[in-house]
Amino acid sequence: MTPGDLLRGAREQQGLTIEAASAQSRIKAGVLEAIESGETGEIPSVYLRGYVRNYARFLSVDAAEVETRINDIKGAEPGVRTVFTVKNRRNSGEKWLKASSYLVASALIATLAWQFTHEAVRFSQGDSKLSSTSGLPVESDASPEPDTRSSNTHLNASIASVEILSKRSELASDSAAEQAWAAISDTSETVGDDASPMHRLSISTSADTWVEISDAAGNQLELDLIRAGSSREYKGQTPFDVKIGRASAVVLNMDGTAIDLGPYTRGNVARITLQPQ
Repeated sequence: MTPGDLLRGAREQQGLTIEAASAQSRIKAGVLEAIESGETGEIPSVYLRGYVRNYARFLSVDAAEVETRINDIKGAEPGVRTVFTVKNRRNSGEKWLKASSYLVASALIATLAWQFTHEAVRFSQGDSKLSSTSGLPVESDASPEPDTRSSNTHLNASIASVEILSKRSELASDSAAEQAWAAISDTSETVGDDASPMHRLSISTSADTWVEISDAAGNQLELDLIRAGSSREYKGQTPFDVKIGRASAVVLNMDGTAIDLGPYTRGNVARITLQPQ
């Protein structure tokens, strides 16, 4: 006796029709008819045995008796399909193309940025050692000596405007007579009997600092980014108007006397007017 014969006999003994058994067991009538007739080739095997067990439980058939015959029931086996479709392979190729395009674009942007920075640095190259008569910074008290170095060997990290840099180039190319007068004026603290005395201002930095200095004659002594560890000295007529961008990193002296920037500093920016006591 097959499982279908056993279940059909139990249903008929209880006086149930297929439709009544389907409604009460909540299993489709077509599935019950296939189980009882043994024609279960259209029912997936993963569900078929569950249907048989539930139908036997509904009809109160001995479960052990059903289990001994359940292997005789054959259902439909699902076909095996690959999950790697052609569409997915095409999507993978598109992703690889997008990633490659992104890498190439990033490399191009990085190259352009490096080239732009390199050209900007070359444009800003120059020498910070200028004549003292112009009110611009000098490195020492000695007379300026000709600089035989190529202009490309010194990097000026100035962030001043192009107009100021052009002005410095013009000042550096003064005539020979003006340079001779500068050498003479360096040997004395005064020019003539009635001229105002010249005073010295020196700056030492422990960090990169923006400095702006002008004297009473209206000369722009400094307008530059001074690098950490640098020391500069200036000459001019007082009062000096001084603005320092990072006051905590600066030591300021006038005529050898240290200047306390604390009372004149707000937000680490110092603004002070200096004149001799």
